[in-house]
Amino acid sequence: MFAAAKAGSKRRCERILDVCNGRFSVLEIILEDRLYKTVDTATGSLAAVKRWESGDSSFENELSALTSLRHPSVPQFICSFEEGGFRYIAEEWLDGVCPGPEIPAEQLTGLAVSSAEFLLFLNTDIDGKGSRIHGDIKPSNLIIKDGRICFIDFESSIITGTEAPDSSASGAAPQIGKQRTARIASEYFTAPEVFYGKACAQSDIYSLGMVFIWLLGGFGSNGADPKRIPDDCALKPILMKCISYEAKDRYPDAAALLTELKALTAPSLPRAGGTPQSHQAVRFSLYVDCNVCFAWELAETAAVFFGMKTCILAVTGRTQRKLDYYAVRDKYYGEESVEEETQPYLFDYRSLYQRDAEAWHAKGLLHKREDCMNLYFSGRRLQDELEPENELCISDLVAWGRSYFDCVIFITDRYDDKPAVRNLTASCDYTIATPLANVDDIEACKNYYEWFGGDVLYAAWEYNEKCSLPEESILLMVGEEKYLGAVSHDEARMLKRNFTGKIRPIFGSDGSGSEAQYINIINRLFGAASNRKERSCVSI
Repeated sequence: MFAAAKAGSKRRCERILDVCNGRFSVLEIILEDRLYKTVDTATGSLAAVKRWESGDSSFENELSALTSLRHPSVPQFICSFEEGGFRYIAEEWLDGVCPGPEIPAEQLTGLAVSSAEFLLFLNTDIDGKGSRIHGDIKPSNLIIKDGRICFIDFESSIITGTEAPDSSASGAAPQIGKQRTARIASEYFTAPEVFYGKACAQSDIYSLGMVFIWLLGGFGSNGADPKRIPDDCALKPILMKCISYEAKDRYPDAAALLTELKALTAPSLPRAGGTPQSHQAVRFSLYVDCNVCFAWELAETAAVFFGMKTCILAVTGRTQRKLDYYAVRDKYYGEESVEEETQPYLFDYRSLYQRDAEAWHAKGLLHKREDCMNLYFSGRRLQDELEPENELCISDLVAWGRSYFDCVIFITDRYDDKPAVRNLTASCDYTIATPLANVDDIEACKNYYEWFGGDVLYAAWEYNEKCSLPEESILLMVGEEKYLGAVSHDEARMLKRNFTGKIRPIFGSDGSGSEAQYINIINRLFGAASNRKERSCVSI
């Protein structure tokens, strides 16, 4: 809409200048009497000025969206004004191009990822005010700028309520009443439920899927024709799920869609010998001894920076209490919500693993991090169901974790329960020991785990160049193939962990360098996993 210009008369430009009190100098009329490309004389920057008839409710929708959304995929709000019986909004001019079928297919996956990231942002409930849907996603309301898709025209945007979903709606998301009607629908790109006044977050997923089918050449004379898309197109199965007729058959939310899209764009990671290796097909189970903070930050890095579906599981009650102290007390987690009939000993270890991760979440055995939906962690109810001293129970637990997660991390105290340590060490792909970087701690760790066996890797914890061993010395002690790297001492982390009961999030931190260190550790894990024969979990 911002990109297709039409010529306008001098008289019309002068009329707009009068309306804008001389602030916005009109360069082009984009849409007759609706949209103008202008120069903001107050700043010298380009601006888009849009006009509405008085009483048009879509003005409030657009104004609400632009004044509340702060995201690189949304034009920045400048001002609004009323003049001559009309209402106007001035916003940032996005200097880009509307997407079209000429876009190379290899670029579309990256554009789909950025679009899903924006939908996740848009659909996230902010401070209990309800989430927002765009309501009219179509090619003409999208602009490609700086390698990402930007969204414009929020006239159909509405904030959803926080009430429970309407059972009569076709999807699980909350309905927003009767505001969405065929009057504002766009042919081919509008979800079916919109015509019945039941728009929801999954309606945006449908529209986005249709846009990318169109970009892939999957439209015929009568609209979408996915048969035109080659079966070997990696995006095709994802898009087909997006455009399911029933909302309930689509992705449940933008987070689920984003997870699948990121799997297609997984970065190439180095093997130990330097050969590029994709992490898509690499999964691993890890046992981390006696260091909940390290395990949590490692899990967060895997989930956020690598897009891996990740879970951290405390096997014993003692370790779960530490995890609860750090994680559950964090602002990112709401009140525990589980099925009412939940009681201890819901399952035994023979039936526990017949349930999937979502069933565990519903039963209170797992929690989800609300701002990172591919990060799970155990709830205190889990320990009621586990038998850590039972070899079969633990080996089945590890096998279950690997079947539902790309990265599953088990934690327990080194001295808490030796049978649990023995069984986890035997069953997990790797044991990660995190000694302080001094001779005594490293030697004690080596002696301890030599007794259990298994594949043990080492990460120097709270590394301090002033008083820690030189890394060359650590390599000599543990072996180069077993050294994952160091995580530096971080005073801010220590204070937050001990005095506020929270682990500082890795992402969005203040630049301590922890992100790069954890990324390096995970890259080394990929390299190690790529060079070993993938083995099943076994019991000793």
